Amino acid sequence: MRYGATVAVAATFLLTSRGSGDSAGTGGSGGAEEIRDLDRPGSVSGVAWTWEAPEGVADLVGVHAVPGGIAAVVDDGVIGLSGENGGVMWEHRVPGSEVFGAVAGQGRYFVLQVLDPDDTEAPPRMIVVDLSTGEPVHDYELRDGDSASGLVRGGLAGVTGEHWITVEDDEDLVAHELGSDATAWSVPDVAGCDGVGSVDRAAATDDVLVAAFTCYEQPEGEDPVEMTEGQEFVSGFAGFDPQTGDELWRTEAPAGMFPGDAHERDLTVHESGIVTAYYPYEQVGQVVDAATGDVEALEGGEVLWSSEDGSLVGMWDGRTRGYRIQEIGGDVRESLGAERVGEGTAIVNALQGDVETVGLEGGALHMGGLFEGGAGETELAAFEGFEETVPVTFSWDAEASMEVDQTVVAPGAVAVSYIDHSGSSGVMGLQ
Repeated sequence: MRYGATVAVAATFLLTSRGSGDSAGTGGSGGAEEIRDLDRPGSVSGVAWTWEAPEGVADLVGVHAVPGGIAAVVDDGVIGLSGENGGVMWEHRVPGSEVFGAVAGQGRYFVLQVLDPDDTEAPPRMIVVDLSTGEPVHDYELRDGDSASGLVRGGLAGVTGEHWITVEDDEDLVAHELGSDATAWSVPDVAGCDGVGSVDRAAATDDVLVAAFTCYEQPEGEDPVEMTEGQEFVSGFAGFDPQTGDELWRTEAPAGMFPGDAHERDLTVHESGIVTAYYPYEQVGQVVDAATGDVEALEGGEVLWSSEDGSLVGMWDGRTRGYRIQEIGGDVRESLGAERVGEGTAIVNALQGDVETVGLEGGALHMGGLFEGGAGETELAAFEGFEETVPVTFSWDAEASMEVDQTVVAPGAVAVSYIDHSGSSGVMGLQ
């Protein structure tokens, strides 16, 4: 079973730019739908709208929450969809291109790495899209590297109002000016270890760049100990000023079963601005106060939702199938009791494929992953609310089977991207 937090920190795809209704390669422009301020749904009961990808688009690379709705990343660009009705707000596409790499800011920008698939020696381009308008604000070529060189600046890790940030060699943080690839600042050897050290993830809020680090000793001449339970290690977080790179705080907060558990932890910036970590092997979570570096351990689950002010979180425990709304480090406000969990189990177990769970204010949504061709009226998902469990049905009459790729809670709807085995794809909006 997969679990999805409300806001992903980073994404991977390739793109160039085109405005809605413009010819390929021109600057972006607004679509028919206005970019509106929409609330994220607290519960869902059905499919409110469906958007089909343009002809010739065989796959959706990802969907991401943006102001007003969803950014649907297709194989040759990105299209902004209204969460209210699925209409196009804006788009940037170049037929024949390939999405290579991108990272989303905290609802402000997409930073896109763009390659020319027909010219492997052409330098990569960077496109910065203002998500409040759908307009590109920067479009320039990187001075070094070419299409065959891969991530020429390391892994994209974050974007702030002035910089795009990478993790290089799994050890260093480097900030580049938003309108160029000039280095604004760098922090070498963030972990500061005597043995093996790594920057596992980085997440940018408006005011602080949070980096997760891990240190451990690898005995010389012995097999790798990274995945050895009981192996000693140190892990924690460090906060940096995103404008200068100055270190603001550093906190050791060990969690996880072994070094690899910490190395593979997820780091997520939620809509409220809180930062959470989740350790996939021990299945425990942490909340990081980006302003102070204080870390709160969260036993028994992963944070899938947070309130707008960050005072409440929605916790999902995959072992017990329990979902609860609680204060950070405090009392539980609401939870699915044993009777409610039992009621939902039968409905969830009937879902096919790899079931993904996302958190909402009113409960947990479990999304099925596979639907056979010609299934007709069938259960797409189950919303396990604190008051009742509601099956979400839809009709799938196409001959080809359909797979759900990603489920994201966004302004106006829960966005579900899908691809069918005949080669078409799209997004459904649940409300």
